[in-house]
Amino acid sequence: MRAYLKKVYANRLNSTTVIEANRQWFRIDWVELWQFRDLIALFVQKEFISRYRQTILGPLWNVLQPLIMSGTLTLIFARLGGLSTDGVPHILFYLSGLVIWGYFSNVFVQIADVLISSAYLFKKVYFPRLVMPLSVVISKLIVFFIQFTVFVIILGYYKLFSPLGDSIHLNWLQTIFLTPVLLGITALFSLGLGLVFAAITVKYRDLSHVLGFLMQLWFYGTPIVYSVSKIPEKYRAIIFLNPLIAVIDGFRSCFLGTPALSPIFLWGALVVSVGTVLVGLLLFIMIEREFVDVI
Repeated sequence: MRAYLKKVYANRLNSTTVIEANRQWFRIDWVELWQFRDLIALFVQKEFISRYRQTILGPLWNVLQPLIMSGTLTLIFARLGGLSTDGVPHILFYLSGLVIWGYFSNVFVQIADVLISSAYLFKKVYFPRLVMPLSVVISKLIVFFIQFTVFVIILGYYKLFSPLGDSIHLNWLQTIFLTPVLLGITALFSLGLGLVFAAITVKYRDLSHVLGFLMQLWFYGTPIVYSVSKIPEKYRAIIFLNPLIAVIDGFRSCFLGTPALSPIFLWGALVVSVGTVLVGLLLFIMIEREFVDVI
């Protein structure tokens, strides 16, 4: 028995694991990613816990942030600006857009910086680089569901106890089946766009400084403070370039009963999101071969 243990121990000492760069243009080792599922779960836990460590309110910030933002938008654009909200309560109109926007912006911005911010970790140990972006997509789902729960509670209050409840037309069947689709489109688009920016930022660091300004422009280019119906017909083609427009419009149509765009815009959002993911994965795979040497 002792001789057998010595033989096994010697074989382990002599074994060598060779890690080589992926030389194929587009190859994702899904089996390897599945083998690292525990690491993804660990990163998700670390992201959520470390973000609120040594804070007074902790995860409650996820509740206060959209509420404060919705109240500010109501004061500025509804009371002072007089913008229409398709006849639904202002706070519900703005909060419905902020829930989707918050998930998109959180995932996109963090994935865009994931290679540079985690370079110290990539240089020390090997694991599939896609583990980090996927963990971001999953961890931000927790924040989304917290804010979504707040939205549903406020929606229930207005529907059951407010005289403005008659202006809300909730389509239960459409809501149940379409909400996961809208969330999936948002996740795909934010993941793909984040991978594109992450790959480009490795070589062109200036892009990280432009990202904040880009998000401000994107916010007002997305129908969060105004209705999609306010977009002139001659500019409707731009909806295909920004999948969030169709997603937010569909989300409001499900929960608030606002007029919905043609289904073709939602199909267009799905096609654009899938295409963005494919391009993002291609660029990410190409850059991950040598980005540790570049950073």
